[in-house]
Amino acid sequence: MPIIKTFGRVKLTMYYGDHGVPHFHVVAPDFKVSIAIESLEILAGAARPRQIRDAVAWARQNLELLLARWEQLQQ
Repeated sequence: MPIIKTFGRVKLTMYYGDHGVPHFHVVAPDFKVSIAIESLEILAGAARPRQIRDAVAWARQNLELLLARWEQLQQ
């Protein structure tokens, strides 16, 4: 599970050979969510908005990088 970015104790990750729409995972000690790259919609899991605010803001600014990384990890 490659870590793409960290925000304190919160990690933005992706998995090799993952399935479904292009997405990333936001993982912390007390929650885990999957977020679609293009829409930034939560696909699975739950977290309070403030818990994922920094990760979503960074993702919004780095959509191309995230999509490229998704493609790389799926091959």
